[in-house]
This record gives sequence, structure tokens and C-alpha cells, in this order.
Amino acid sequence: MEYKLLKLLKDKNVADAYQYYQSCVYKLYLAECSYNALKNVIEKYQAEETAIVQKVYADAKKTGKGTYKVHSNAVDFLGVEMGATEVMDKLTMEIMGLLHNFFDTFAQWLNAALFGEEALPLKQVSLVSVTNKLPKFTEYTGQFIDDVGKILKSSTYVYISDFNNTLKHRYQIYIRNKFDIFKVQGTVDIPAFSKDGRVHVKAEALKTINNDLKYCKDLLEESRVYIENYYAISDNAHVEHRLYNPKTYMFFASEEDYQNMHMPVNHYHYIEIDSADLPDKMQIMLTYDRMNGTPDERIECFNSPYPIIMLREKEGNEILGILKPNDNETFSLNDEHELQYREYIATYSGFEQEKFDAICGNDTFHYYVYLSDMIGGYEIK
Repeated sequence: MEYKLLKLLKDKNVADAYQYYQSCVYKLYLAECSYNALKNVIEKYQAEETAIVQKVYADAKKTGKGTYKVHSNAVDFLGVEMGATEVMDKLTMEIMGLLHNFFDTFAQWLNAALFGEEALPLKQVSLVSVTNKLPKFTEYTGQFIDDVGKILKSSTYVYISDFNNTLKHRYQIYIRNKFDIFKVQGTVDIPAFSKDGRVHVKAEALKTINNDLKYCKDLLEESRVYIENYYAISDNAHVEHRLYNPKTYMFFASEEDYQNMHMPVNHYHYIEIDSADLPDKMQIMLTYDRMNGTPDERIECFNSPYPIIMLREKEGNEILGILKPNDNETFSLNDEHELQYREYIATYSGFEQEKFDAICGNDTFHYYVYLSDMIGGYEIK
């Protein structure tokens, strides 16, 4: 985990973007592994074929007769025997599929990192929707932003997209693996294909895939550099309702209970607000931030599990309202939910019973050490 990048995004209130950046990195890592495997398979196949053909010519020169015999080109693919060309097909499909998926995740990365609270909903995010929305955020300018607007029309993106959509919706594109016994030379090509009137000519497989992979890697690196440079001098203008780590209040029945952190009599989670500026909503996340320059520094983020949060006046400590999640989900710190700034809606009237139940109720109450500052006391008897 790249803690410094996560720290930067957290401080700019767009920490949810980091998961998408990580996913982009991982996809490209897997694609590069498959590319290297494909290169190894091709080189091994061609080396073996070269040795066989050279022996045929050597025999012909020595004895006057050289015979090229039909032979197996089996590859041990993790314990499964496959033909060399089939493995080439499989690896090519995997690489191109990962690169195609990369663009969708890349769009999620930009959506979360740049748009903040105005980010498109998860299910609406695509490279098309993000590039269409980006010009509305006039604070983002420069070469990288211009380049993002050109991705959809770039020859690399179009090739990757058309290749995968042809495989998915139309027909198989088979790798052409050939070895010329007269030239003693092999070629591995992606054949020509067309999609919606766009014709893609035959292309040398390794060169084409390597160029496509480099395009995606460069794009991701440029995005990171742009975002790091932007946030080095600017804040995100679309995160005014976001905050981390609501505080915890607990009142205990005795000093002994307080010292041993036994179940408190009264308890609630809260954030402090100004009575003259009441928020209508908040987006909340929990963070464990120990980026303090020590060798074991780290930072982690968690979804907010709180079912209710008090809105407490800064000066008088009066509870002015409550926050309740704008969803029907049940969150825990270590669950399978996608990391998000969970949205809470504020209520300032008719909340007394819910407030009472939260403060005095007997339901299990969780205090998350290191994720919430605790203020409390105990009854003096």
C-alpha cells in the first residue's frame, strides 16, 4: 500500500479514490505478468521450431535427406497441457481484457479523486460519463486534462475496446502463430478485424500488446502526478460536507466502570456543529492516521458503522439534532462494502425518542479505539 498517496487523498477528503487507483495498478501488474508469460511462450515455441528446422537442414546437408516430422507443441500451463497457440490466444485475451477493464476503473479513480461529493454514482461511472463531466470542473486544466478528453478517440483505446467487444459480442479473434521453415522465422500476429466500420489491420502481437500496455501505464502515472501536484497547492472544492471520526461520549456508573471501560450508562457518538450553521447532510468515514514520520507509520480507512450520530452544539453541548444514514445498509469496520464516504441526513425536529434510545438504550454500543476521541465521566457516589 502506498501510504503517502492515501494520506494525501485522505487529507483532501477524497480517500475513497485510492481503492480505484490500487485496482488500476493491480490490473496493469497482472496484464504485464501475462504479457511476459506470452513473450516467454512465443520465444520458447520459436526456439524449439528453429532447432527442429535447423536439424532438418543439417541432416540434409550431411546425409542428403532431411525430414520435417509433425510434432506436438504442447505447453505445460500450470499443470494443464495446452497447445502453444491456444496459450497465446488465452494470454492475449486476458491481457486485452485487463486493459479494457483498466479504463473503467481509471474512470472511477478520476471520478472519486476529482469530483468529490459531486462524483457520479458508482453504477453511472464510465470513461464516457467522466470525460463528459470533467469540463464542468473548470479548476482542472493542463495537458493531462486535455489528454483525458482525447482518450476515447485515441487509436489505442479504440483498438482495445473494439478487440474486446468483438470477442464478447461477435466472434473469436484467433492469434495467428506461424513459422516459416524456409526463412527459419516465426511470426505471431493479431489478425485484421473490423467493428462498426472501423477496420483494424493485422498487427504483430507482442509489439501491439506492449504498446497498449505502455499507453495505459503512462496514463495512470500521468494521472497520479497531476493529482499529486494539484493537491500539493489546492484543496478539493467539492467536499464541504465530509469529515472523519465522530467523537464518542460515555458516562459510567462508577469510577471503577470508567477505569475498566465497562458498559456505560449513557453513550452516544457525535460531531460538533455551530448552531448558526446547521448542516443538512454529512458524509462520514473513519480513519486510522499514524503518518507521523516513524518507521511503522501507516494509514487505514473504514466505512462508518454508526446507525445514529448526534449533532452537538460546540459551545453549550446541547444536542440540536441527529444524523441517520441515507441508506438501508448495515456496515461494520471490516466488511465487504466498497469504501465510501457514507452519507447521513440531518434531522432537527421530532428526534427526541431516537435520541433517548441511542443514549440510554441497552443495545450493544461500540467505541472504536484510535478511530474516535472519547470524552466521558462517571457518577461520584
